[in-house]
Amino acid sequence: MWTSIKRSLYGVAAAAACAMLLGAPVAQAAEPDPVAIQEALARVASTGVMTDADRAIIQTDPELAKTVVDPGKTEVTDVSEGAPGSPVLPGKTSCTHADRYIVYRSTLNFKIAEWHMRVDWCYNGKTVSSVTRDAYVANYDKVTVKYHGEVKNTLQYRPGNVNARVYMQGHIEQCVVKYGCYANYYPMQDFTVGNNGSYQLIQRK
Repeated sequence: MWTSIKRSLYGVAAAAACAMLLGAPVAQAAEPDPVAIQEALARVASTGVMTDADRAIIQTDPELAKTVVDPGKTEVTDVSEGAPGSPVLPGKTSCTHADRYIVYRSTLNFKIAEWHMRVDWCYNGKTVSSVTRDAYVANYDKVTVKYHGEVKNTLQYRPGNVNARVYMQGHIEQCVVKYGCYANYYPMQDFTVGNNGSYQLIQRK
């Protein structure tokens, strides 16, 4: 008798569990809300920060999330010292270059753009004898990125100086399908190049 009662109880419990599973609502992924997404993009543009909440809103639209720059994923070197170029030889001039860049990535970690600044200079151990520089965007998503060139471009250098300083700042505009152009970034690099082929660098996104 007890055995049949236990079997009955187990049967009732199993049936109840099945009913709960069958009747439980299936969790659905959040649907994109255009108004909420527009507001999230505006907050990111105004603050320069993408919060977890705004990231979650943007990622409800997977295609959009592939292209929207996430400031928290931008790879920036704040201060860096470069290794010297060719050794200084008495009575001879050597030349070298530095090409450093800032990488912008999306919320899903796709590379959106690289902003490069390249400096070429020659040196002889006593002075910096020549300097040239260039800035450009490489490996970028041409659909969502507009590069407007440099907004600042300065060179502090005179022949015979022991070093030279080069400062450049670019302008990158982000535009996305359905939401238009919503954010601007101003990457900056500040090089000081030396008479022995070394350099120091400050970068900001």
